[in-house]
Amino acid sequence: MSEDSKGFNFLVYSRALRSVAIIYMTLAAPLYLNQMHISLPDIGLIYVAVMVFAGAVNITLGMLGDRYGYKKALIIGEIFPILGGAILGFSSSVVLIIVAIVIGGIGGVAGGLRGTFTPGTTALVASNYPDDRERVKRISVLARTASAASIIGALMLAWQSYLSGYIGIEAAYRALFAFAALLIFLSFISVQFVKESKRPGKTTSIMKTSSRDYTLKVVSTNILNGAAIGISMPLLPLMLGLAFHIPAESLGFVIGFIYIPSYIGVTIGSYLAGRLSGRGNIVYIASCARMLSGASLIVMGVFVGFAFFNMFTFLPLLLIVTMIYALRSVVGGFGSPSVNAINIRGIHNEDYGTASSIQGMAMSTSMASSGFSGYLIEYLLPAPLFVGGVIQIIGGMLYLKLFRKREVSAAG
Repeated sequence: MSEDSKGFNFLVYSRALRSVAIIYMTLAAPLYLNQMHISLPDIGLIYVAVMVFAGAVNITLGMLGDRYGYKKALIIGEIFPILGGAILGFSSSVVLIIVAIVIGGIGGVAGGLRGTFTPGTTALVASNYPDDRERVKRISVLARTASAASIIGALMLAWQSYLSGYIGIEAAYRALFAFAALLIFLSFISVQFVKESKRPGKTTSIMKTSSRDYTLKVVSTNILNGAAIGISMPLLPLMLGLAFHIPAESLGFVIGFIYIPSYIGVTIGSYLAGRLSGRGNIVYIASCARMLSGASLIVMGVFVGFAFFNMFTFLPLLLIVTMIYALRSVVGGFGSPSVNAINIRGIHNEDYGTASSIQGMAMSTSMASSGFSGYLIEYLLPAPLFVGGVIQIIGGMLYLKLFRKREVSAAG
């Protein structure tokens, strides 16, 4: 089956459209909840529900994908954020807003790769492209396209501040949530044109023993990485707003422009990953990316603390934090295709969906640590960045320990 017959470009279009929407919704969600006068600890608890629900969806769609096709899993996966965005766009009820954020999977990390990976994406790429290096290339194309599109999502948040001057802050949020839902609906349509290679029949109820053992290794590292990200990232837009004392009417504008260099960074990192595919040890690349990402969180925490305690001039600190976050994103964009290729390489091809979804569930459910983040912010505002950074460094070290042996064994 040729590349064109697989509809890979339609998958790229889908990831670009959903990235614009998901990034706006993810950046806006904690700011919107705060605007609705929901406390920081309660916002953290709402995100716990988001992560648990996302974990359940991940595993369900993964198992469905193994049996009925990963394209079907992708299609069903788009329905939830469409519903969530539509509810957010047309309701001002606090209860319905919370329900929409949970079922839409809207809480979480507003990273440049957020819109790329949904249940079935990695499994579909792995099924269609058996070679490790080819998988890295394909994933890097998806990642850099989605991260470039994320810039538009951040610009939407900046536009929200302008729009709020005409229709009010809450109405501006709702209008852009509705537009985001429309974009995901277009992504839903684009996925219809994606095709996948003929797959082997499922011979086990869950997965083969070899796939299970390999998946458990990935899960152990994803738990640490997910906990680190959950503590440090979901409430970052709100954390930055508080640290730099940004007023509500200009919060969207400032946060939007803080994130734009980050998405440019992910685009650059993903592009380099594709260009350099086949060079270097991808296990070392993946593990070093996680360790460097953790170290950058700690450094960010230092400067966020300086801002919160008014120790230095506002603008230079804002530029420094923006630059550090952008560099972290370059590292993340470069390492992510290698991580995804490694995570699937030891899985039998009939188990791609279940295994990748269990791996994703481990990540998303451990991100329920975001519930702890709200309490940490109240104790010491930059504390989530310090705690998350340390955990992510440990996770990167464990990743190297677990998967370096396989790499050495394969080389031997």
